[in-house]
Amino acid sequence: MNGTIDIIIRVLMYALLLIGIWLFLGRYLVRFIREKNKGYRFKSNSVEKPDNKFTSHIRLLIRITTGKEGKDSVFYFLFLSIFLFSISFTITSGLFGIGIFFILMSAFIGLLPYIYLRFKLKSLQLAGSYEAENLLSELTSMYKISDFNMASAIDKTIETIKGSPLSKKALFILSVRIKDYKDREELQSAVDFFTSMFGTEWAVLLGMSIFESVANGTNVSVSLDGILSNLKEIKSSIEKDKRANYEAFTMVKFVIPIVYVLSVFTCVKYFGFTLDKFFYYQFNTALGIKFFMAIVILSVISFWSMYVLSRPKFDF
Repeated sequence: MNGTIDIIIRVLMYALLLIGIWLFLGRYLVRFIREKNKGYRFKSNSVEKPDNKFTSHIRLLIRITTGKEGKDSVFYFLFLSIFLFSISFTITSGLFGIGIFFILMSAFIGLLPYIYLRFKLKSLQLAGSYEAENLLSELTSMYKISDFNMASAIDKTIETIKGSPLSKKALFILSVRIKDYKDREELQSAVDFFTSMFGTEWAVLLGMSIFESVANGTNVSVSLDGILSNLKEIKSSIEKDKRANYEAFTMVKFVIPIVYVLSVFTCVKYFGFTLDKFFYYQFNTALGIKFFMAIVILSVISFWSMYVLSRPKFDF
């Protein structure tokens, strides 16, 4: 018990030290970075350099999941990741020394912002995929009412669609961007962003129809009707899969905590451990802490995987 209290006190001391350093130096660092960015903007009169694949991927994640489009969003994301890695690595190396396991754990903690964005994106896409039938029905009706004018149909759909918040948001962003596009490349970029908010095959097909209608004025009503008809055909099979997967997820989420409790019971009942001895080896030794951290991380990964798999996307 004394060892556990000692570890807790040392962790708090390290955390307070790092927070104090940040409170003292953080404002100067932020001011320095802003001044550098401001100076860079004044110096660069040419067209901005396009993002590389990594930067554009992170920027897209941030835009879809948080709605923020600032130029510095990727920088703050990377800064947070490095900051989390540095804090966790400093604390673990101070308590247990430098080792491969704790370096990997620190790297995992540093990746938490990215994991969070990916999880949120998957959750949004999963929820948005079930808006397909409502979105296609409303957009197809408005498209025909608007004399096959896609831009007008999108605006009317935004006003009339109910119970589909992600679709409404995606259509609003698309509407703004297709009104101001200058060439086919900008239009394609706007459509790609729309389809990436859903991450489904039906969204890709819908995006292709929207692009063709806006860019060339083609009548795509047959294409829209075809997508909607296919979605209605697969609806019943997807509902069956969803029920089966949800039952499996419900079982697993109760099994994992029970397994840990049973491991404690087994050690006490059959291996001569006491509760104090078990928790001493679990939380007062480096090996025990490694195992506990591994159990927590693997449990989180399992819950996340089962959550994603328990409800399949509404897609072809």
